[in-house]
Amino acid sequence: MTAISTINDVFSLIDSELKEIESAYADYLKTNVSLIPKISEHIILSGGKRLRPALLILTMKMMGDQPYSGTAMAAVIEFIHTATLLHDDVVDQADMRRGLTAANMIWGNEASVLVGDFLFSTSFDLAVDQGNLKILKALASATKRLAEGEILELMKTADITTTEDDYLAVIEGKTAILMAIACEIGSLLADADHEKQSIMKTFGLNLGMAFQMVDDVLDYTSREEDLGKAIGIDLEEGKLTLPLIYTLKQASDEERKQLQEIILADFVNPEDFTYVYQLLTKYKGIQFTMNQARKHIETAKSLLTPLEPSLFKEALVFVADYVLDRNR
Repeated sequence: MTAISTINDVFSLIDSELKEIESAYADYLKTNVSLIPKISEHIILSGGKRLRPALLILTMKMMGDQPYSGTAMAAVIEFIHTATLLHDDVVDQADMRRGLTAANMIWGNEASVLVGDFLFSTSFDLAVDQGNLKILKALASATKRLAEGEILELMKTADITTTEDDYLAVIEGKTAILMAIACEIGSLLADADHEKQSIMKTFGLNLGMAFQMVDDVLDYTSREEDLGKAIGIDLEEGKLTLPLIYTLKQASDEERKQLQEIILADFVNPEDFTYVYQLLTKYKGIQFTMNQARKHIETAKSLLTPLEPSLFKEALVFVADYVLDRNR
């Protein structure tokens, strides 16, 4: 391969490593409790972008890791991500995930939460086996921050006083920190120096911030079959994401009052969703959010500039652009 021109090129570049991770999932999930792999595989094998494991692999490869040794930790990152999805769907009472019926709707909330806990435990078991205290410490700090982000989001549900700073704190914890840790651990596994570790962690953090901002825009602008979950679900769940936070600041008192009633309602009908979307358009809430995401992507790409040129670096730059331009 001589150039990266599509996201498929990125994944083709690390195809053998990704296949190794996929085949290892079953081994890592071995247990006598049959429900655990059944629920885990329902979501892990349902598709997904495998973006976080890919970030870890690409970082290792860019740092010159030979031979490749990232299978276990890439699986750890994916298991933690999967655990958070299982827990999120319970908290949000979600019906769909990745275009399929959510696990909690099939097996119940209790089973989904407990299997999520199992995935967290398995992740740390695998991390301990690495025998690298720096990796373990980084992982522990990241998962703590992840939980803080999720709890803060819960606290801010249906709170129209939610600020942009509140929102940034939420998405840094619930989304960006896991991409940051994927890149940081990739550099640690490659035995990169402290400066490069810091560069890659900050790269992943900015990538994750942009990823969630775009995701929050897509919740208003995408089609359900593209996104793999119901559209407008954030609004119905009372989640104040950046497009809405920005719009609330610009709106008139009467518009703000109407928005508050919609946010607090148990159900958002199509007419209410259309009203909110019209206000987002009127006050450029979607445009503002995409501009903020673009700034994070430009920061992320600039961080890679001093690193040695390689196909893997080119792939990471492409991933950054893909995060901004994706439609699901």
